[in-house]
Formats: sequence, structure tokens, C-alpha cells
Amino acid sequence: MAVKGLSKVLKDLEKFGREADKQVHAITGDVATKIQVDARERAPINKIIGYGKDLKQGILAVELGKADFKVTTNANNVSSYAAYMEFGTGKKVKVPVEMKEIALKFKGAGVKEVNLQPQPFLYPAFVKGRIQYIKDLKHLLTTLTKKYD
Repeated sequence: MAVKGLSKVLKDLEKFGREADKQVHAITGDVATKIQVDARERAPINKIIGYGKDLKQGILAVELGKADFKVTTNANNVSSYAAYMEFGTGKKVKVPVEMKEIALKFKGAGVKEVNLQPQPFLYPAFVKGRIQYIKDLKHLLTTLTKKYD
């Protein structure tokens, strides 16, 4: 999912070379970890149905490459219900516009109607994290500009 304004800030930071690359990587990893922690704190627990602990532990910040991270749920049966917890099911589904493409992958066939209330945990953590990410990158850009001016 894209973060508005990210490409411009990253392009400006490229001018500072290796030092900026290392710091962008560190900031990106730090924000991904903060999103992971925040999503884990927000993840729902329901002892009656028997989910929650696995969902919380299954939320992971994964490094894909240089300054490229994703926060996801692992594949140990958590991914199969994480989206239903996030967006709800049946008539109670609520999907943020920018998440529609991701949520459609989990749309059921309509065979049964569960009507599970949405309990967003990953999306709110992402929204909070992306705001901090842009702030941190802009701060880095200001710091490097002052350092090399």
C-alpha cells in the first residue's frame, strides 16, 4: 500500500547517498516494528471462539529488502482469519477504500452468513505508522540538509 508523499521525500534523500540510505533503512524498520507492536496491541481476543493469542503473535514486521518492509500475519492458520477479524464478515463488512483490493481476496462465496463485527487492528496501526514514517523521513531530510549545507 502506497504512502502519499513518500516517493518525493525518498528522492530528496537519495541526494545524500549512503548515510541517508542507512538511516532510511533504520527508520523504515523502526516504523514497521512500531506498526507490528501497535497492531498486536489492537488485535482482538475472543476466548469463547478460541482466537486471539495466535493472531497477536502472528503479526510480523518482515524485511523484504533494502528499506523495504511489510507488516503481515504469518501463514500458521492466522492469515486465514486475520482479514475476517479486520474487516468483518457478511453484512457487517467495513473496508477502507484504500484496502479494498486486499480485502476482496478474502471475500467469501456467500454460502454461509456469519456477520462478524469488524475489529480493525492492522489498518489503524498502519495509518498511525505511515504518519510517523513521513514525519521521521522529513526530519532526516532536514537534519541532513543542515549537516551538509
